[in-house]
Amino acid sequence: MKRLLNVALIATLGLVGGACTVVSDPSSGASGTTSGSDKTTFMNRREQITEFAKLNLESLRSDMAVGQGEHLSSLAVLLEIDPNRQPAFFMLARDKFTVLFPSDRTTAPEMLAALKGEMQADPRFSQRLTLN
Repeated sequence: MKRLLNVALIATLGLVGGACTVVSDPSSGASGTTSGSDKTTFMNRREQITEFAKLNLESLRSDMAVGQGEHLSSLAVLLEIDPNRQPAFFMLARDKFTVLFPSDRTTAPEMLAALKGEMQADPRFSQRLTLN
């Protein structure tokens, strides 16, 4: 399941990125992207999460509002949330939706900062937080 979600994430980033090519080894936590040049940039886990959230913000907003969905599941994988705790993560996202998205203009970094705060306050997630 995790591998399938990583493949879906890579495909989504590739489709949304347009002229970018995304090459990723899901087990390494790093991705390289090129955009028409020979220059390769490696993204760390935090950058991957931020980029994913930026590219999929409206889908994440919809998924978080109902506490389920493909993009929310992919975010859980990127955050390295244990599969056994993902249902609790989905409920947290739904229950804290108005905190995560206080307005229609909430940006991905703002949502991620709010999510980090909510996860840090929740003992189920505070031990292992990847958002840094």
